[in-house]
Amino acid sequence: MNAPLGTWLSGVRIAVTRAGERGSPLADALRRVGASVHELPLTRIEALNPAPLAAAVAGLAGYDWILLTSVNAVEFLARAVQQGHADAVMATRRLAVVGVATANAVEAQGWRTPTVHPERAQAEGMLDAMASRIDVDGARMLYPSAAGARDVLPDGLRALGAEVDVVATYRSAPDAEGQRRLLALVEAGELDLVAVAAPSAIDALLDALPAEYARRLPVTCIGPVTARAARMAGFPVAVESSAATMEGWVKSLVTAYGGGRIAPPRS
Repeated sequence: MNAPLGTWLSGVRIAVTRAGERGSPLADALRRVGASVHELPLTRIEALNPAPLAAAVAGLAGYDWILLTSVNAVEFLARAVQQGHADAVMATRRLAVVGVATANAVEAQGWRTPTVHPERAQAEGMLDAMASRIDVDGARMLYPSAAGARDVLPDGLRALGAEVDVVATYRSAPDAEGQRRLLALVEAGELDLVAVAAPSAIDALLDALPAEYARRLPVTCIGPVTARAARMAGFPVAVESSAATMEGWVKSLVTAYGGGRIAPPRS
């Protein structure tokens, strides 16, 4: 691959659907390798009733583990810990996290280094890591999560003998303006790819677009769970990144387009 760094994805028009500060690092990384990027948040994060999480934090000393699978979960938990004056207790809890971004968010809070941080950045990877430990059976775990999150992690840990309290802390709601802008670009033929990072992003795409567009709008996904959701919804998966990081995702796109395995879009 001999092209200059800033031209590897030249001419490739990509929509980044993550909101605000979640999407901007990916958008910036794609621009650095030449892509034309549209930042189109399709969802926004809404807080749910804070009382259940506040109650869990009040009893934080009774938990052996805290399970964190998103930056949003870290931020909502941090707020509850601060409001509940539970910083000292939080500092002694064992943490299990999924994903580099989540681990970085934990570090930014000054909490202890996660005890479990699997290489495979999904619930199944955490389960594999926890299954090999001797301190899971009989342990009590707190799992602040998104409303409607998959049951794979809590159900799997319960099967290993843990007691898992799932506290729905936030939810994704449609962003009408982002949906409108995406539809306009798709109708005008101005997009080659849509970047999706979670199955919920696939749901947001389906909400934003008429059903017939799903069959002809290629997506690029991070991880097999998101890719499977995309295929089940009818979206062609042009690039699936097995890497669990933003940098790995961008590298997969560069390899696919810059390496010639996918024809670049026509001008």
